[in-house]
Amino acid sequence: MPIAFLKKKNSKKFMIIVLTIILFLVVSFLAIYQTQVYQGKIWSYLGTSDDRFHMMRIEGLYHSLQRHQFFPIINMSFMNGFGYIVNIFYSDFLLYPAAFLRLIGFTSAQTLMGYYLLINFLTLGVSFLCFYKVSRRYMNSLVFSFIYTLSAYRLHDMLFRRDIGEVGALIFLPIAVLGIYEIFYGNRKHWLYLTFGMTAIIYSHAIAPILVAILIVMVALFQIKELKVHPKRLLSLLWAAISSGFLSIAYFLPMIEQLHHTKFVLTETQSMLPKGASDLSDIVSWSLNNTIGQPNIGLVLILAAIIVLVTFTKVKNTAVRHFSIIAVILLICSSKVFPWVLFNKTPLKMMQYPWRFDMIITILLAIFVASDPLNIFSGKVSKFILIGFALLLTISAEYRLVNESSLQLVTQAAYNEPYPFSIGAGQEYLPQGTNLSTLERTSHKAKISSGKAKISNFKQYGTRLSFDFKNARNAKVDLPIIGYYGFQSTQSTGKVSKLHVDKKNNNLAQVTINGKGKVTVDYFETMTQKVSRRISFLALLIIVAALFIKKLNLVDFKKIEGLRNNKD
Repeated sequence: MPIAFLKKKNSKKFMIIVLTIILFLVVSFLAIYQTQVYQGKIWSYLGTSDDRFHMMRIEGLYHSLQRHQFFPIINMSFMNGFGYIVNIFYSDFLLYPAAFLRLIGFTSAQTLMGYYLLINFLTLGVSFLCFYKVSRRYMNSLVFSFIYTLSAYRLHDMLFRRDIGEVGALIFLPIAVLGIYEIFYGNRKHWLYLTFGMTAIIYSHAIAPILVAILIVMVALFQIKELKVHPKRLLSLLWAAISSGFLSIAYFLPMIEQLHHTKFVLTETQSMLPKGASDLSDIVSWSLNNTIGQPNIGLVLILAAIIVLVTFTKVKNTAVRHFSIIAVILLICSSKVFPWVLFNKTPLKMMQYPWRFDMIITILLAIFVASDPLNIFSGKVSKFILIGFALLLTISAEYRLVNESSLQLVTQAAYNEPYPFSIGAGQEYLPQGTNLSTLERTSHKAKISSGKAKISNFKQYGTRLSFDFKNARNAKVDLPIIGYYGFQSTQSTGKVSKLHVDKKNNNLAQVTINGKGKVTVDYFETMTQKVSRRISFLALLIIVAALFIKKLNLVDFKKIEGLRNNKD
């Protein structure tokens, strides 16, 4: 009898898991149906939009994998082979599934649909599991996953702006917030959630970690009394920061190295903080209208923010109360009410636009709604109604987006056409002084800028370029690649100089040749890139090994001197 009961219980649990997975798949599809599938067309701003930029990132990784370059540094699909060092500043971490879809024969349009389906499913699943880890309540976790994943700001990011990097970071944000909760309110020894969440965010989107760091500082200020009583919580935060730092060395050090050797456009970009801020009335209006054509938090969450303002003193759960108050503060700070002009020349300018706070506001208010501290949605029926309402708002917002700007609907055939010179509106990763329009008109071949020589047999395969030369007399030859740090001519034969950058000609790579021989130029991993990647990989192995040892109880850490557990 007990065995039959256990089997029945396990069978019920299995069915719930299966049905939840099916539900997430259906919702993931419905969330992109209007803009990606309906009528066989895709709604998108083309040209120099983020859409084309990120699709070219995928295309470049796909072509690199075809050449068996599994960790490319330069994206050579950009600018028809002139190359763009976007990979150093914008990690390819989350693009591999999309590149794999291209490898197995999917078109760009089909890849986008499949990739967005995967991203939606992962966001629903990760957010559900993170909330369930704390609450242990299925329906509340389901509410959180729906409110968070179908939030207006996330849909704005995914369907309007097409910022794949930030949409990817939103997959891992719940893990980071779970880590913040554990460190400051729960079991501080679970700091690895913050480590892995923050690391994944860093490798997904360069700006999002700044926002998470701001959240950590604000939570620490709210919990200052608790930290004075239990200072070891700060030690857990330090361990999380150190571990994440080691795991992220492979990202930060190569970027710093490139910035040291080259002055990029991004370093001279003016701050957009004051100009990017919106009126608070506009933010509220956009949210109440639940539009995804403007950055906002949507109808459900703006109503939640209003409720927080009126009732936060009645919220008994300390973490939920703090999170909701921080959300309202950031909502106000994301507008022109906050004096952003004072922060124009501070490190905070890296966040570019104040409305990026919506990312943090969204998850904190979603926690408030799902936790339901005021028992507004106490029954299962009311929770199902809320979930259904969130889905209907999503369908409505997408329908309005498509129909109000129907000219942006393009056929899949049109979408499949690549635009290699769509490198992002800011052109941040070009060396200063590079003229994109001139590059677009430049023929893709080696060209003698001074001196005399006969060159022939020019070839390019990815980052590798070569040509034969003879009768050369101090001939300076410009190659059709941007001369990023790491390109070398060491495999050449004959009298060939080191590779230089021709700053007078769009920062193209240049070599000086004499006599007869063969020029071979290729990109080689720098020592910094090699060492940093190995350090991060070793750090990952150590963390995984420690977790494995602890899980199997292979070592009793309590008996090791200096590692004995003490009460906080």
